[in-house]
Parts: sequence; structure tokens; C-alpha cells
Amino acid sequence: MAKQEPALQTRAELALLPVRDIVLFPQAVLPLTVGREKSRQLIESLADEGKLIAIVTQRDPHVDQPGPNDLHTIGTAAFVHRVVRMPNRNYFIFVEGAYRIRIVEIVQHEPFLRARIEALEDILPERRDTEFEALERNVQQLFQEVVAQAEHLSDELQSVAANLSDPARLADFVASSLPSLNTATKQEL
Repeated sequence: MAKQEPALQTRAELALLPVRDIVLFPQAVLPLTVGREKSRQLIESLADEGKLIAIVTQRDPHVDQPGPNDLHTIGTAAFVHRVVRMPNRNYFIFVEGAYRIRIVEIVQHEPFLRARIEALEDILPERRDTEFEALERNVQQLFQEVVAQAEHLSDELQSVAANLSDPARLADFVASSLPSLNTATKQEL
């Protein structure tokens, strides 16, 4: 499937897929198991793959039927690239983060949550001065050191990070790649 460029819409409506203990970052690809009834209905409502939905992390992962107040207001618009129906009626899906979103208003509760959202653009300095570039180099260097010392992280992560010229993309990549960051910290980022 050809990569689709996200259309940053100031106000759009997207179906919300609540997730537990997972934060999806823009540009990251993530496999998810979808098993809750409302979430299955959301996936079944998609006419085909390539549809855009919003992935939003639950505040408390123990809540089985999350409502609007159980979700963080910042999430990620994501393309659903692959949907596989499992024998137990659950779905296994692959999503790719497109851009950050903020929930403005819940517009539908049944059969699944749907919200009006606004796209959030990355905040970057107007010009990249020497201090900013030094910070960017420090992030890359520290990340490479972490990957080199962590046996469970692939060495390929170092070369991917070294080739990222967009500082926002670098920050998202580092945050999504570090398993030591807990869900709350990732959500804050």
C-alpha cells in the first residue's frame, strides 16, 4: 500500500480506539490486538484498510469500558494498514501514526466513541541556532549510548536515529524506542 500523507485538518471527526498502556507516536508502526466489543465494532465499521482513526491512551488501564473521561485528550491520528480477524473474534491490526491530535469534543458514544479532533503541529524554533543543534546532537549521542549498552535493543535503532534530520521526528523516535519510559512519561511527551 502506498504511503498516504496525512491531511492536517483543524477540525475533523475520527473514531477513537482506546488503548491500554500504549502510546502511539507519529510515524511509528504498531501492532495492536483489538478485543473489546466497542473496539471490534469500530474496526468492523472500516470499509477497508487505510482508514484514519484516533488512537488514544486510557488514563487507567484497568477500566474495561472506557468513556470520554477515562481517556487522555492528546492522542495520535493513525492509518489502519492491516486488519486480521482472529478465530476468537478479536482483531489484530497494524496502525501507523500520522500526526498528534487533541480531542475537542466527543460527538458519538455508541456503537463506539467518535470525536471532533484538532491536529497538533510540532512546535519547533523559528531558526535552528547552535544551542538547538547541540541539543539535537546530544540526544542522538545519548540514544546511541543507550542502544549500545542495552542488549535487548537492536543496533539498527542507532543508524535510524542518526539519519533523522527532523528534530520532532527524532524526539518521537527516541521516545517510542525506549522501553524504560513508562506510559505516563510517553503520554507527556
